[in-house]
Amino acid sequence: MEIGSMNLYKSRKMRCAYMEMPQRIDYRLLSPYVRYVHEVEIAPGSLASERHIYDYEFIFVVSGEGRLRLGDRWHEMKSGDLFYIRPHLANEMIVTGERPMDCFAVHFDYVYLGEGHEFSPYSVYLGQGGEENKGRLQERPSVELSELDIPEAMAVGDVRGFYEAFRRLNDGFRLGGTGARLTTKAALIGLLALLSEELMTREGIRIGHPHADTVLDAIRYMESRYAERIDAALLAGRAGFTPKYFGTLFKQATGTTVSAYLLRLRMDHAKRLLAQRRLTVEEVGACVGIPDIYYFSKQFKKAEGMSPSRYASSIGWPSA
Repeated sequence: MEIGSMNLYKSRKMRCAYMEMPQRIDYRLLSPYVRYVHEVEIAPGSLASERHIYDYEFIFVVSGEGRLRLGDRWHEMKSGDLFYIRPHLANEMIVTGERPMDCFAVHFDYVYLGEGHEFSPYSVYLGQGGEENKGRLQERPSVELSELDIPEAMAVGDVRGFYEAFRRLNDGFRLGGTGARLTTKAALIGLLALLSEELMTREGIRIGHPHADTVLDAIRYMESRYAERIDAALLAGRAGFTPKYFGTLFKQATGTTVSAYLLRLRMDHAKRLLAQRRLTVEEVGACVGIPDIYYFSKQFKKAEGMSPSRYASSIGWPSA
Protein backbone atom coordinates (compact mmCIF):
# COMPACT_ATOMS: atom_id res chain seq x y z
CA MET A 1 0.00 0.00 0.00
CA GLU A 2 1.36 3.42 -0.97
CA ILE A 3 2.03 6.02 1.76
CA GLY A 4 -0.78 8.31 0.57
CA SER A 5 -3.31 5.46 0.53
CA MET A 6 -2.10 4.23 3.90
CA ASN A 7 -2.54 7.68 5.45
CA LEU A 8 -6.04 7.94 3.98
CA TYR A 9 -6.89 4.49 5.37
CA LYS A 10 -5.60 5.45 8.81
CA SER A 11 -7.53 8.73 8.69
CA ARG A 12 -10.79 6.95 7.86
CA LYS A 13 -10.15 4.31 10.50
CA MET A 14 -9.49 6.95 13.16
CA ARG A 15 -12.59 8.90 12.08
CA CYS A 16 -14.76 5.77 12.37
CA ALA A 17 -13.34 4.98 15.80
CA TYR A 18 -13.98 8.58 16.84
CA MET A 19 -17.63 8.35 15.75
CA GLU A 20 -18.15 5.07 17.60
CA MET A 21 -16.85 6.39 20.92
CA PRO A 22 -19.16 9.16 22.19
CA GLN A 23 -17.98 11.54 24.86
CA ARG A 24 -19.74 10.89 28.16
CA ILE A 25 -21.01 13.76 30.30
CA ASP A 26 -22.87 13.71 33.60
CA TYR A 27 -26.28 15.24 34.20
CA ARG A 28 -24.84 18.53 35.46
CA LEU A 29 -23.58 19.33 31.97
CA LEU A 30 -26.81 18.30 30.25
CA SER A 31 -28.26 21.10 28.10
CA PRO A 32 -30.19 19.43 25.29
CA TYR A 33 -30.64 21.09 21.93
CA VAL A 34 -33.85 19.96 20.23
CA ARG A 35 -33.33 20.16 16.48
CA TYR A 36 -36.60 18.80 15.11
CA VAL A 37 -39.84 17.28 16.41
CA HIS A 38 -42.87 16.02 14.53
CA GLU A 39 -45.78 13.63 14.79
CA VAL A 40 -46.32 11.70 11.59
CA GLU A 41 -48.87 9.23 10.27
CA ILE A 42 -47.39 6.72 7.83
CA ALA A 43 -49.59 4.75 5.46
CA PRO A 44 -49.77 0.93 5.61
CA GLY A 45 -47.19 -0.77 3.42
CA SER A 46 -44.92 2.26 3.35
CA LEU A 47 -41.19 1.64 3.23
CA ALA A 48 -38.85 4.38 4.44
CA SER A 49 -35.65 3.75 2.52
CA GLU A 50 -32.30 3.48 4.29
CA ARG A 51 -31.03 6.69 5.84
CA HIS A 52 -28.29 7.87 8.16
CA ILE A 53 -28.84 10.39 10.92
CA TYR A 54 -26.21 12.70 12.36
CA ASP A 55 -27.73 13.49 15.75
CA TYR A 56 -29.77 11.44 18.23
CA GLU A 57 -33.36 10.42 17.58
CA PHE A 58 -36.23 9.08 19.66
CA ILE A 59 -39.15 7.41 17.90
CA PHE A 60 -42.26 6.70 19.99
CA VAL A 61 -45.03 4.58 18.46
CA VAL A 62 -48.53 5.78 19.34
CA SER A 63 -50.47 3.30 17.21
CA GLY A 64 -49.96 0.91 14.31
CA GLU A 65 -47.32 -1.70 13.63
CA GLY A 66 -44.09 -1.93 11.73
CA ARG A 67 -40.48 -3.03 11.67
CA LEU A 68 -37.37 -0.94 12.21
CA ARG A 69 -33.86 -1.86 11.13
CA LEU A 70 -30.99 -0.38 13.11
CA GLY A 71 -27.68 -1.43 11.63
CA ASP A 72 -28.10 -5.17 11.09
CA ARG A 73 -30.78 -5.60 13.77
CA TRP A 74 -34.53 -5.68 13.10
CA HIS A 75 -37.06 -4.64 15.75
CA GLU A 76 -40.82 -5.08 15.77
CA MET A 77 -42.72 -1.82 16.31
CA LYS A 78 -46.02 -1.50 18.17
CA SER A 79 -47.91 0.96 20.36
CA GLY A 80 -45.91 2.03 23.42
CA ASP A 81 -42.52 1.12 21.96
CA LEU A 82 -39.62 3.58 22.18
CA PHE A 83 -36.63 3.49 19.85
CA TYR A 84 -33.32 5.27 20.35
CA ILE A 85 -31.19 5.84 17.26
CA ARG A 86 -27.59 6.95 17.70
CA PRO A 87 -25.67 9.06 15.17
CA HIS A 88 -24.21 7.55 12.01
CA LEU A 89 -26.32 4.37 12.25
CA ALA A 90 -28.01 3.13 9.08
CA ASN A 91 -31.74 2.57 9.59
CA GLU A 92 -34.96 1.95 7.67
CA MET A 93 -38.60 1.39 8.59
CA ILE A 94 -41.51 -0.63 7.16
CA VAL A 95 -45.15 -0.12 8.17
CA THR A 96 -46.93 -3.46 8.39
CA GLY A 97 -50.55 -4.34 9.12
CA GLU A 98 -53.66 -2.70 7.74
CA ARG A 99 -53.62 0.53 9.75
CA PRO A 100 -51.36 3.55 9.43
CA MET A 101 -48.61 4.04 11.98
CA ASP A 102 -48.79 7.14 14.17
CA CYS A 103 -45.50 8.03 15.82
CA PHE A 104 -43.47 10.90 17.23
CA ALA A 105 -39.88 11.56 16.17
CA VAL A 106 -37.45 13.84 18.01
CA HIS A 107 -33.98 14.79 16.77
CA PHE A 108 -31.64 16.27 19.35
CA ASP A 109 -28.16 16.60 20.82
CA TYR A 110 -27.44 16.32 24.54
CA VAL A 111 -25.52 19.61 24.33
CA TYR A 112 -25.29 22.27 21.64
CA LEU A 113 -22.14 21.43 19.69
CA GLY A 114 -21.63 24.88 18.19
CA GLU A 115 -22.31 26.56 14.86
CA GLY A 116 -19.59 24.55 13.12
CA HIS A 117 -21.49 21.31 13.75
CA GLU A 118 -24.98 22.65 13.10
CA PHE A 119 -27.14 21.55 10.16
CA SER A 120 -30.68 21.93 8.85
CA PRO A 121 -32.92 18.91 9.52
CA TYR A 122 -35.18 20.07 6.70
CA SER A 123 -32.49 19.66 4.04
CA VAL A 124 -30.75 16.63 5.56
CA TYR A 125 -33.76 14.55 6.68
CA LEU A 126 -36.66 15.94 4.65
CA GLY A 127 -34.91 16.78 1.40
CA GLN A 128 -36.02 20.40 1.50
CA GLY A 129 -33.72 23.36 0.77
CA GLY A 130 -30.04 23.28 -0.14
CA GLU A 131 -27.63 20.38 0.00
CA GLU A 132 -25.56 19.81 3.14
CA ASN A 133 -21.92 18.78 3.22
CA LYS A 134 -22.33 15.11 4.19
CA GLY A 135 -18.61 14.69 4.80
CA ARG A 136 -18.76 17.40 7.44
CA LEU A 137 -21.80 15.77 9.07
CA GLN A 138 -20.07 12.38 9.20
CA GLU A 139 -17.42 13.92 11.44
CA ARG A 140 -19.84 15.39 13.99
CA PRO A 141 -18.83 14.41 17.55
CA SER A 142 -21.25 12.41 19.70
CA VAL A 143 -22.02 13.27 23.33
CA GLU A 144 -24.14 11.07 25.64
CA LEU A 145 -25.13 10.97 29.28
CA SER A 146 -22.87 8.86 31.48
CA GLU A 147 -25.64 8.02 33.96
CA LEU A 148 -28.13 6.67 31.43
CA ASP A 149 -27.55 3.65 29.19
CA ILE A 150 -30.54 3.77 26.85
CA PRO A 151 -31.36 0.59 24.87
CA GLU A 152 -32.10 1.02 21.19
CA ALA A 153 -35.55 -0.58 21.60
CA MET A 154 -37.84 -0.91 24.62
CA ALA A 155 -41.49 -1.22 25.57
CA VAL A 156 -42.15 1.56 28.08
CA GLY A 157 -44.19 0.97 31.24
CA ASP A 158 -45.65 4.45 31.66
CA VAL A 159 -47.18 4.75 28.18
CA ARG A 160 -49.38 7.71 29.12
CA GLY A 161 -46.45 9.57 30.68
CA PHE A 162 -44.30 9.10 27.58
CA TYR A 163 -47.13 10.10 25.26
CA GLU A 164 -47.66 13.32 27.20
CA ALA A 165 -43.90 14.05 27.18
CA PHE A 166 -43.74 13.67 23.40
CA ARG A 167 -46.89 15.74 23.00
CA ARG A 168 -45.29 18.57 25.01
CA LEU A 169 -42.18 18.33 22.85
CA ASN A 170 -44.21 18.48 19.65
CA ASP A 171 -46.41 21.36 20.81
CA GLY A 172 -43.43 23.38 22.05
CA PHE A 173 -41.44 22.87 18.86
CA ARG A 174 -44.29 24.15 16.68
CA LEU A 175 -44.38 27.46 18.54
CA GLY A 176 -41.84 30.21 18.01
CA GLY A 177 -39.87 32.32 20.43
CA THR A 178 -37.46 31.84 23.28
CA GLY A 179 -40.16 30.69 25.70
CA ALA A 180 -41.20 27.85 23.41
CA ARG A 181 -37.59 26.77 22.89
CA LEU A 182 -37.04 26.68 26.64
CA THR A 183 -40.27 24.71 27.07
CA THR A 184 -39.08 22.21 24.46
CA LYS A 185 -35.70 21.87 26.18
CA ALA A 186 -37.45 21.28 29.52
CA ALA A 187 -39.76 18.71 27.90
CA LEU A 188 -36.80 16.70 26.61
CA ILE A 189 -35.19 16.76 30.06
CA GLY A 190 -38.52 15.51 31.43
CA LEU A 191 -38.49 12.71 28.87
CA LEU A 192 -34.98 11.69 29.94
CA ALA A 193 -36.16 11.72 33.57
CA LEU A 194 -38.99 9.33 32.63
CA LEU A 195 -36.44 7.09 30.91
CA SER A 196 -34.27 7.10 34.01
CA GLU A 197 -37.22 5.98 36.12
CA GLU A 198 -37.92 3.15 33.67
CA LEU A 199 -34.32 1.97 33.49
CA MET A 200 -32.72 2.73 36.87
CA THR A 201 -33.52 2.25 40.55
CA ARG A 202 -33.34 5.14 43.04
CA GLU A 203 -29.79 4.05 43.83
CA GLY A 204 -28.77 4.24 40.17
CA ILE A 205 -28.72 0.50 39.45
CA ARG A 206 -29.84 -0.68 36.03
CA ILE A 207 -33.14 -2.53 36.43
CA GLY A 208 -32.79 -6.15 35.36
CA HIS A 209 -29.04 -6.34 35.87
CA PRO A 210 -28.18 -9.94 36.90
CA HIS A 211 -26.15 -8.74 39.93
CA ALA A 212 -28.53 -5.94 40.98
CA ASP A 213 -29.02 -7.40 44.48
CA THR A 214 -25.27 -7.70 45.06
CA VAL A 215 -24.64 -4.14 43.93
CA LEU A 216 -27.57 -2.83 46.00
CA ASP A 217 -26.12 -4.52 49.10
CA ALA A 218 -22.77 -2.82 48.43
CA ILE A 219 -24.44 0.57 47.98
CA ARG A 220 -26.40 0.23 51.19
CA TYR A 221 -23.19 -0.67 52.99
CA MET A 222 -21.56 2.48 51.61
CA GLU A 223 -24.57 4.60 52.53
CA SER A 224 -24.46 3.44 56.14
CA ARG A 225 -20.64 3.56 56.54
CA TYR A 226 -19.50 6.24 54.11
CA ALA A 227 -17.27 7.83 56.79
CA GLU A 228 -15.23 4.63 57.12
CA ARG A 229 -12.43 3.34 54.90
CA ILE A 230 -14.17 1.59 52.01
CA ASP A 231 -12.78 0.33 48.71
CA ALA A 232 -13.63 -2.18 45.99
CA ALA A 233 -11.59 -4.92 47.68
CA LEU A 234 -13.65 -4.65 50.87
CA LEU A 235 -16.96 -4.73 49.01
CA ALA A 236 -15.77 -7.56 46.78
CA GLY A 237 -14.80 -9.62 49.82
CA ARG A 238 -18.26 -9.13 51.33
CA ALA A 239 -19.84 -10.31 48.07
CA GLY A 240 -17.46 -13.24 47.54
CA PHE A 241 -15.93 -11.89 44.30
CA THR A 242 -12.45 -10.82 43.29
CA PRO A 243 -11.93 -7.03 43.38
CA LYS A 244 -11.46 -6.86 39.60
CA TYR A 245 -14.65 -8.79 38.84
CA PHE A 246 -16.67 -6.90 41.42
CA GLY A 247 -15.43 -3.57 40.06
CA THR A 248 -16.49 -4.62 36.55
CA LEU A 249 -20.00 -5.70 37.51
CA PHE A 250 -20.48 -2.61 39.71
CA LYS A 251 -19.66 -0.34 36.77
CA GLN A 252 -21.88 -2.37 34.46
CA ALA A 253 -24.78 -2.02 36.89
CA THR A 254 -24.35 1.66 37.78
CA GLY A 255 -22.31 3.21 34.98
CA THR A 256 -19.65 4.39 37.44
CA THR A 257 -16.84 3.02 39.60
CA VAL A 258 -16.99 2.15 43.29
CA SER A 259 -14.67 5.03 44.19
CA ALA A 260 -16.69 7.57 42.16
CA TYR A 261 -19.97 6.36 43.67
CA LEU A 262 -18.56 6.56 47.20
CA LEU A 263 -17.19 10.03 46.56
CA ARG A 264 -20.59 11.19 45.33
CA LEU A 265 -22.21 9.83 48.51
CA ARG A 266 -19.66 11.66 50.64
CA MET A 267 -20.16 14.93 48.75
CA ASP A 268 -23.95 14.69 49.14
CA HIS A 269 -23.59 14.25 52.91
CA ALA A 270 -20.98 17.01 53.02
CA LYS A 271 -23.39 19.44 51.35
CA ARG A 272 -26.04 18.74 53.99
CA LEU A 273 -23.56 19.31 56.81
CA LEU A 274 -22.15 22.48 55.23
CA ALA A 275 -25.63 23.88 54.73
CA GLN A 276 -26.29 23.59 58.47
CA ARG A 277 -23.21 25.78 59.12
CA ARG A 278 -22.49 24.19 62.48
CA LEU A 279 -19.15 22.57 61.63
CA THR A 280 -15.91 23.82 60.12
CA VAL A 281 -14.87 22.63 56.67
CA GLU A 282 -12.25 20.38 58.24
CA GLU A 283 -14.82 18.86 60.61
CA VAL A 284 -17.22 18.22 57.73
CA GLY A 285 -14.48 16.49 55.75
CA ALA A 286 -13.67 14.26 58.73
CA CYS A 287 -17.38 13.45 59.21
CA VAL A 288 -17.68 12.14 55.65
CA GLY A 289 -14.45 10.15 55.70
CA ILE A 290 -12.02 12.65 54.14
CA PRO A 291 -10.00 14.12 57.04
CA ASP A 292 -7.42 15.81 54.81
CA ILE A 293 -8.91 19.31 54.43
CA TYR A 294 -6.94 20.08 51.27
CA TYR A 295 -7.99 16.89 49.53
CA PHE A 296 -11.58 17.31 50.72
CA SER A 297 -11.72 20.90 49.45
CA LYS A 298 -10.23 19.87 46.10
CA GLN A 299 -12.74 17.05 45.59
CA PHE A 300 -15.67 19.19 46.73
CA LYS A 301 -14.78 22.00 44.32
CA LYS A 302 -14.34 19.51 41.50
CA ALA A 303 -17.79 18.04 42.19
CA GLU A 304 -19.72 21.23 42.94
CA GLY A 305 -17.81 23.95 41.13
CA MET A 306 -17.10 25.96 44.28
CA SER A 307 -15.16 25.60 47.52
CA PRO A 308 -16.84 24.11 50.64
CA SER A 309 -16.67 27.44 52.48
CA ARG A 310 -18.29 29.28 49.58
CA TYR A 311 -21.00 26.65 49.36
CA ALA A 312 -21.71 26.98 53.08
CA SER A 313 -22.03 30.75 52.83
CA SER A 314 -24.28 30.58 49.77
CA ILE A 315 -26.94 28.34 51.28
CA GLY A 316 -28.54 28.04 54.68
CA TRP A 317 -30.34 25.06 56.16
CA PRO A 318 -34.03 25.96 56.77
CA SER A 319 -34.86 26.31 60.42
CA ALA A 320 -37.22 23.80 61.98
